[in-house]
Amino acid sequence: MTSTSAIKNLFTLIFTLFICSVWSQSEDRRLEQEAENQSNSIVSSGVKGSFGVAYNFIIPTGDKYIGLAYEGKGGYNLKFKLFVFDGIFLGGSTGSSYFENIDTSITGNYNKIRLGSHYFFLGYEYQPIKKLAIGISTSVFGEARYKNGYKGGEDAFQIDKAKLRAFEAYLDYFISPVFSINLSYTYRNDKTNIRTSSNLQSRFDRAQFSIVGLGINFQFGKDAIISRSKKSNVK
Repeated sequence: MTSTSAIKNLFTLIFTLFICSVWSQSEDRRLEQEAENQSNSIVSSGVKGSFGVAYNFIIPTGDKYIGLAYEGKGGYNLKFKLFVFDGIFLGGSTGSSYFENIDTSITGNYNKIRLGSHYFFLGYEYQPIKKLAIGISTSVFGEARYKNGYKGGEDAFQIDKAKLRAFEAYLDYFISPVFSINLSYTYRNDKTNIRTSSNLQSRFDRAQFSIVGLGINFQFGKDAIISRSKKSNVK
């Protein structure tokens, strides 16, 4: 092979690699643009809302039986919300929390609780910057089911029901227009239907605990059901 031929082959190889590199970068940009357009299409129309899932850290509090005799063993919840007016939303939540008894002298021969909860809530959200949202909410209707397990087997349990009371504050950090990381704090003050002797009734009439939740939210839609922007467009 002559030196001239070798040089031609070298230039051909370099040119081919250059073309491949340019094409690859162009294809990467195209795929990124398609992904961004897909995300934007999800949040560019329809009613604004979100769906989320979170793992919960349970912290018993107060001087009622939950705060005195139990420690939290974690939990989870699912939440769904829709914005009805700019910043104002309605939603629903369902989930479970778990407790372990650390003082049977207060509650008797129970060793654990599985708490099932479901409720509707009303709240307000404010977004001071593009990537951050701050919100508060309160339950408007809800029920809780306390499944109290006895020592000695899975089939031995007793059920207590309660009117659920929940107050929540949260932060959403948006990693994209569609997904956000959610950090929340919820205070629960459930009114139970437990009946006991009059001198102990005040200890068992409520269940009080805090929940620290860490999860992700999936965002969709653009406007609230009733929105100022829609009104301005009509005008």
